[in-house]
Amino acid sequence: MKSTIIAPAPLYTFLSYCNDSPMDKEVLDCGAGGSSPPLALFLEYGYRTHGIDISERQLEKTRQFCIDHGIELDMAKGDMRDLMFESESMSFVYSYASICHMTKSGVDIAMQEIARVLKQGGLCFISFCAAPDRYLSGTEPEEPGEYPYEEDGETGVHSIFGDTEPDRYFQAFTYLQKEKRQIEHFGEQREHGWAELLYFAKKR
Repeated sequence: MKSTIIAPAPLYTFLSYCNDSPMDKEVLDCGAGGSSPPLALFLEYGYRTHGIDISERQLEKTRQFCIDHGIELDMAKGDMRDLMFESESMSFVYSYASICHMTKSGVDIAMQEIARVLKQGGLCFISFCAAPDRYLSGTEPEEPGEYPYEEDGETGVHSIFGDTEPDRYFQAFTYLQKEKRQIEHFGEQREHGWAELLYFAKKR
């Protein structure tokens, strides 16, 4: 099977867990917009896909991707703090490199919503940003662990979590895998690095 996208490595890990699950092949991406939507990877494996993003600009990038590749993804403008899906309606839910772009109080609400829409026995994959994060080097937090940032002309908040801080969101889950990754990126214009906490879990 020729893939239309090369997704970040953790998405392949989650896809493998989903493929091994007996649950219906239906997946929700919270923060799904962008020029390389990972939902396309799940579509290729026969999943019914749903995606939401709060940014119209990111959604437009995904629409263009779909046009360029001749595919259809169920995408809508939405906020992961107020998901428009029924309770226990999704087999699989993930949010990669997205949930950190809100305040920690916002993350609290978003994680409650993710747990709400996930079926019993369903799987989730969530990534949180962790220290050290050289994107934010020299930036003073507005609140503990919450840093202002600007990227591609957009401003917002970037939340950084301690190594075990997100554990509280998974009290109703069984861990499948948990890890911390340090990433170093060497681009043409600058070098930067960040760390991420990855949680793969099953709802009890």
